[in-house]
Amino acid sequence: MEYKIKKFDITERDIIDDKYYSDDLIAPLWWSVSIYDGKEKYEADLARFTPAQRKVFAVIWFDSEVNNGGIDQFLFNSTGIVWEDALAGFKLIGADKCAEILERVIEKCGGSIPFDREERQDMLEKITADPDDEDECLDIFEEDDREYYDVNDDIDELIMNYAKAHASEFVFSGEVEVPANFE
Repeated sequence: MEYKIKKFDITERDIIDDKYYSDDLIAPLWWSVSIYDGKEKYEADLARFTPAQRKVFAVIWFDSEVNNGGIDQFLFNSTGIVWEDALAGFKLIGADKCAEILERVIEKCGGSIPFDREERQDMLEKITADPDDEDECLDIFEEDDREYYDVNDDIDELIMNYAKAHASEFVFSGEVEVPANFE
């Protein structure tokens, strides 16, 4: 894949004037923060961004993955590395019910979730193993998935309401490497 350098200039005025969607606010993170190379790389990549950008990035990842395949998919995939930031992000934007659901998931995982993908996958295997049939897995997050689907419709609205009220936390001016066909 070919890449190019793109200049992003996300301003307070443009945020307040509603010129962005939630995805636009985190576009620089989307292309420059690795969720695939471990916690150390994830933290290093996030260093140039604000805590609010970081949390919204995680909320969008969580929402995308859960809507695509459920909480178990979020945890199984590399995206699970953002779980702690997603929880903080839900609280930040006022998505209290989503935060409660994620807190319940964390409890089902033993009170914490590994940041390492292999460790998360091992944890999932242990907590979902069917004691009556070793070839079957229990969907322990099924109720959480359903509840999340019932309450997550306003995530983008909550993100944008928070961003407009705290626009300075989402300002970004800088260059990021993006795919050559990115507009």
